[in-house]
Amino acid sequence: MASCARVLAETLWDVGVRRLFGLPGGEILDFIEAARRLGMEFVLTRHEATASFMADVTGQINRRPGVCVATLGPGAMNMILGVANAYLDRSPLLAITASTAQSSAPYATHQNLDLNAVYQPFTKMTVMLDGENTAAKVRCAYRTSIELPMGPVHIALPSDVASSKDRETQDPTTVSLDVGLPATPPSEVVLQMGQVIEKAIRPIIILGHGLEADSTAQPIREFVEKLAVPTFVTPKAKGILPEDNPWFFGVCAGVAADSVIVNFFEKSDLLVALGFDPVESDSLWHHTMRLVSINPVSIAAGKYRPYLELVGDVGKVLAVLCEENLGPFGWPKDQLETYRQLMEQTLRPTERSGPGLSPYEVTLRLRELFPRDTIFTTDVGSIKFVTSQCWKVFESQTFFQSNGLSSMSYGFPAAMAAKLIFPERQVLCTVGDGGFAMTFAEIETCLRLGIDFVTVVYNDSSLSLISAAQQKKGHPNYGVDFGPVDFAAVCRGLGAWTRRVETMEELDEAVRIALNAGRPAVIDVLIDPAEYRAHVAPLDKELLDRRTTSSTEGI
Repeated sequence: MASCARVLAETLWDVGVRRLFGLPGGEILDFIEAARRLGMEFVLTRHEATASFMADVTGQINRRPGVCVATLGPGAMNMILGVANAYLDRSPLLAITASTAQSSAPYATHQNLDLNAVYQPFTKMTVMLDGENTAAKVRCAYRTSIELPMGPVHIALPSDVASSKDRETQDPTTVSLDVGLPATPPSEVVLQMGQVIEKAIRPIIILGHGLEADSTAQPIREFVEKLAVPTFVTPKAKGILPEDNPWFFGVCAGVAADSVIVNFFEKSDLLVALGFDPVESDSLWHHTMRLVSINPVSIAAGKYRPYLELVGDVGKVLAVLCEENLGPFGWPKDQLETYRQLMEQTLRPTERSGPGLSPYEVTLRLRELFPRDTIFTTDVGSIKFVTSQCWKVFESQTFFQSNGLSSMSYGFPAAMAAKLIFPERQVLCTVGDGGFAMTFAEIETCLRLGIDFVTVVYNDSSLSLISAAQQKKGHPNYGVDFGPVDFAAVCRGLGAWTRRVETMEELDEAVRIALNAGRPAVIDVLIDPAEYRAHVAPLDKELLDRRTTSSTEGI
């Protein structure tokens, strides 16, 4: 009979897991050794949160669980951040932690936490292995993780159970790994949806991250062309509609110029949401506006109910709707042009406070300097606002950010995971100085594992998004400013190729060299944070009304 740790490792191997991310501890070593003997790669990170973020992004890309590993106590607690992120970003993930030995649990207090209770609020399932039917339990955990909506599952392995012989009283193959396909909704419901859309005058399409690119990208593009109306994406859905499509109008759900977009939504009489998940929105416009949802899963939650909801196979539904007599719709051309002009004015403000480059202009320039199919990851804060809106994406699975949880320190581990999966692709990470300070020790991990990509630090020595919020509330600037850090010098000491830049010309040269450096490259860009405040400022309604009165008359 094999040990519980060995059965755990063999079951993961059988379902296709070939890589683990984590930090070892004495209580989890039996499992790590069993995985090593199978040929599974163990990616040692500098912090457990990095491991869980990497597992999260691996799951997003592969559509099957990434696996992160930690010991009990502080290791398991450190790993929580990426697991919670996977829960709100709907990423398949297995989080495996050691746990206090069953024999000592009734008496022990040292590092003894009820980890199943800790992980339960932000996982789809938690399980404590007890040395019986481990294979069946792990297969069940795997299947639960990939069932829609996807998400993380926590597996706790007590240190004494790990080395004990596993007892099998259930054939593990009776636990199917097949989650099936989304159902085809009844034809009368599809017909009702078509009638609601047909009666609209100024509909807007919103694409969310509940869409599976492989099966829905083409139907979505045909649907957008059929309706010929403004189409927005949430950050996690960037790329499913190429952003050079003439009907692409921007990124919604809490990024730069959000007030401009929400105001534009108010001029619509119907939001047609495809794969939209309210977890991506940091405000409640989806609750106050007339929204119909076509989604593989229900988005009704709490007191929220969409105006009309159609749950099932999005691609098949759109194919049927494209055969219906939908449109033409009544968006005035000059109103659409006014919106685009206002977006441009908001994103490119004239306000400057001193030295440093414009984050908007830096983002646009990076887009010009990097290949069209670059995989892009970004961190949270002001940088998320500008890069999510301004970095153009042309295919799915090339843009990654933490959105449901919106966690700082996500961007760099996300780039690490993406580069491991796509070693031949260019990967660019953009990160603020706050988020990078939390993760730059992982440069050593990148050097050790041969993970090379370019990181651009938007360095303004501040938590500028929080500073802008303080200013909005009339509070003094307090508790948000760091001392200056020369990240180029720091990361050079860790072995990266680095450059600090203060002009656009220096940025051009630095990127040209970094793309061919053959090792991790860090470009530390001094940023003027002044325009961040304009990106998050509420819209001047009076000014907007003066600009758009002529466009809305007669509608």
